[in-house]
Amino acid sequence: MAKTILIIDDDPDFTESTRGVLESQGYQVISAPKGAEGFSKAQNESPDGILLDVMIENDSAGLETAKKLRDDPSVSKIPVIILTGIRGADQLLASYAPGEAWPNVKDALEKPVDPDLLLKLLEKAVG
Repeated sequence: MAKTILIIDDDPDFTESTRGVLESQGYQVISAPKGAEGFSKAQNESPDGILLDVMIENDSAGLETAKKLRDDPSVSKIPVIILTGIRGADQLLASYAPGEAWPNVKDALEKPVDPDLLLKLLEKAVG
């Protein structure tokens, strides 16, 4: 059965190009352009993984959404990969590192995203 990935990103070009990459590898893709809509889809559709842009709507909406996902028991086990156009995704990930504080965040990627790296990280995160 195909794994479902939820993309929460307000950039329609990124969402569609990423959808194409993922669907070509057998993933089903759902998407939301805003944090609140993405959180609702995560609750209602229980995706296998989430790609979450940091800067949706405003500078902090993505991170607020990450906190809501982490703190809601119904979705807190869904693996999240943080996406950002901010240079230094490694440092960003260190702030939201997997472990006690952010067990749902599995990795962070800088945009533009390397499709092969994205697929590798998704496979690691969702199996």
